Amino acid sequence: MVLLNDKDMDGLLMPHEILGAIEESLNALEARTCTIPQRMHVQWGDSTFLAMPAFAPHHFGTKLVSVVPQNSSRGLPVTNGLMVLHDATTGTPIALLSAARLTALRTGAIGATAIRLMTPPDVDTLGLVGCGAQGLQQVLFARAVRPIASVFCLDRSPDAARRFTEDLRLRMPELTIVASPSAEHLLEHARLVITATTSATPVLPDVPALLRGRHFIGIGSFRPAMQELPDAVFSLSDSLVIDSDHAAKETGDILNPLRKGLLRDDQVFTLGALLLGRRQVDVSGTTVFKSVGMALFDLFLATALLRSARLKQAGQDFAL
Repeated sequence: MVLLNDKDMDGLLMPHEILGAIEESLNALEARTCTIPQRMHVQWGDSTFLAMPAFAPHHFGTKLVSVVPQNSSRGLPVTNGLMVLHDATTGTPIALLSAARLTALRTGAIGATAIRLMTPPDVDTLGLVGCGAQGLQQVLFARAVRPIASVFCLDRSPDAARRFTEDLRLRMPELTIVASPSAEHLLEHARLVITATTSATPVLPDVPALLRGRHFIGIGSFRPAMQELPDAVFSLSDSLVIDSDHAAKETGDILNPLRKGLLRDDQVFTLGALLLGRRQVDVSGTTVFKSVGMALFDLFLATALLRSARLKQAGQDFAL
């Protein structure tokens, strides 16, 4: 087996290669060439534990994830876990990967794929709500598909926002980076808005005048009781694009707009359908994409990372 930790995974693939792996998984999803069982979801107090299997013709894998919101106050990552990759022919486990880094990379790439397909090419201002590891990858990948020049950051913890903006300035000194004092300030200055929080209630004001004409990428919510985006976002948009059909059953950002009649069922469709040209969105208006993640994305990216690791002799070999 090969162990790929966070450090091993850094630099194994260029952003366009990661985006390619995600697009490949979206195509496979639409073609129904893979099997994605219902993921196991266990609520333990305020924490969430997930087991996410997926099967493709040559490989299968399971991502085991814990989401512990209290870890933010402990100075620990909120999301942790492992990805186990197997050879599909023999069933032999062949790789073990850091699930936190894998999740951050594939989620950044999913967000960027939606940005590429659902925003005008000249979008150059980004507003980020949620200054964690997911937020960093969203900014990095957004810059791979759009000419982002200014980033406006907002977090419920001013210290987290300050640390994030300082880190971002070190990584990308060419950017204008602003810690927004409020959600209203962020919306006034950003055309593209990404939410990457674990909030149960909307993190933006439900004010149509502030939301109209902007492009929303919802990343954080993953349970029916969670809704990051305000109702007006869904009322303003002609459609809601989701990362997979499973997403429609898992998060309040999809369930609630449908239940309230803000959107019809036929207005909700997958990113894969958009990628293949089966559906369209009007990028001159308000657009919204919602991701809850899916094991198939992890499987295809893990496979691509392992392939690159073998070529570059990266990672650590070990036996069970």
